Amino acid sequence: MKIDKTTRNSILVIGGVAAGYFLVLKPLLVKLGLQKSAEEKELERQEAAATASYIRETLRKQKPTKTAGEWALIAGQIYEDLKYSAIDDNKDNAALQVSRVQNDADVATLIQQFGKRQEYFFGLPLGDLKTLPQFVTSNLSASKIVTINDNYRRKGIKFRY
Repeated sequence: MKIDKTTRNSILVIGGVAAGYFLVLKPLLVKLGLQKSAEEKELERQEAAATASYIRETLRKQKPTKTAGEWALIAGQIYEDLKYSAIDDNKDNAALQVSRVQNDADVATLIQQFGKRQEYFFGLPLGDLKTLPQFVTSNLSASKIVTINDNYRRKGIKFRY
């Protein structure tokens, strides 16, 4: 089978574009943080599996002190308090809302109801969707996180941010 000149040129162009993407553009996007590396994707998958397991096991052992609907409202308030990165945040109220939990089942239900949500910077989406622990650790100061974790410790809650 003989390949004509036009087909050969098309194959070379497609091959060149593919090689350029995989050898130059993709590593550059990963380095700039605009695209996740394979390791980051695997770590994210493992984190999601661990979180699902934590929620499932905790809710099997303990009952939450509020209904899922009440925790959904609290999760919504935390999101509203923290969704705009560094602008118009109400970090004090978010820390208060996160501290409303009374046991590990409350934490599991709150994380479950929060799910994954988008953070914004000047009204533009910032990065990937984040879970509640990711929102808390990336938006609250270290001193607020220490206070929340101390509150959890006093209540006998095993979960920590």
